[in-house]
Amino acid sequence: MNNIVATDSTFTDEEIQEIRSRVQEVMDAEGYSQADVAKLTGVKYGTFTGWFKGTYAGNNSRVAGEVQIWLSGLGEKKQTAKRVPRIPDYVETPSTIEFMSALQYAHVLPEIAIIAGGAGISKTTACEQYARTNRNVWVATMEPSTKGTHGMLLELAEVLGITEKSPTKLSKAIVNRVDGTNGLIIIDEAQHLTTEALDQARSIYDKARGTVGLVFVGNETVYARLEGNGRKPGFAQLFSRVGVRCTQNQPKAADMCALIAAWDITEKEEIRYLKAIARKPGALRGMTKCLQLATLLANGAGVPRTIEHIKMAWEKHSSSAV
Repeated sequence: MNNIVATDSTFTDEEIQEIRSRVQEVMDAEGYSQADVAKLTGVKYGTFTGWFKGTYAGNNSRVAGEVQIWLSGLGEKKQTAKRVPRIPDYVETPSTIEFMSALQYAHVLPEIAIIAGGAGISKTTACEQYARTNRNVWVATMEPSTKGTHGMLLELAEVLGITEKSPTKLSKAIVNRVDGTNGLIIIDEAQHLTTEALDQARSIYDKARGTVGLVFVGNETVYARLEGNGRKPGFAQLFSRVGVRCTQNQPKAADMCALIAAWDITEKEEIRYLKAIARKPGALRGMTKCLQLATLLANGAGVPRTIEHIKMAWEKHSSSAV
């Protein structure tokens, strides 16, 4: 099988059957259906199933070539995956402890909370960890396309498992779902939301009659908008209900140290360089991506990671000098 190469040449019947056997092995190992493989290979479903069963009346060699390209790519991806370093899903830092405390406050009381700050300081990481370790916690992530009231409600409905699509019934369906759950709604990337969408989320919190908490998470503009507009009529109801505000522009020095320690880095020069990266836009996220790439470069060369790999990785990641 390893000697079969996808080219423009014609495959023999034996080679085609060997490719089919290899596909079956992958399907068994990965739990793929024929529909899955058709999608992954880019072959039309009807064509693939006929070819796989041996009943396809068209050019079986051409289909075999397309499937073999996919199979060859699997091997390359597995080799790359072996070299890619695994990083912890969650590293506790002083900042994540503060974020988790704000989430817990909003959940237990329940209240409305705001977590606002710069990119890459582990806000989303803390939210995901809290959701993993607590019941009835729903994280809805906003984007420019969901900035309006209906878009926000649809995104929230999806994470709640609600199928209702009618704009007039959606809000009520969400309230009915969360009412009495003692749960927590986390709206991440909340800076994308319009004033009306923010207030709609507040309305859901109110109608749940104190049985669900609400947290807005986003960049500094979330807090700035609420703080600056809090005394205006359009924001008064929302601003007055915020029970806790957690704001932070940059990662703390101790955050950097905790993440660096999680990577088992002890060389002083590497630590200084990584801290400089963490102070740039992107913060801890940028530092983590740089370390992943540096480790991949070192693993690919079969050598231990050094400061040179980290510098090379940063040059590939950003045009900004350290």
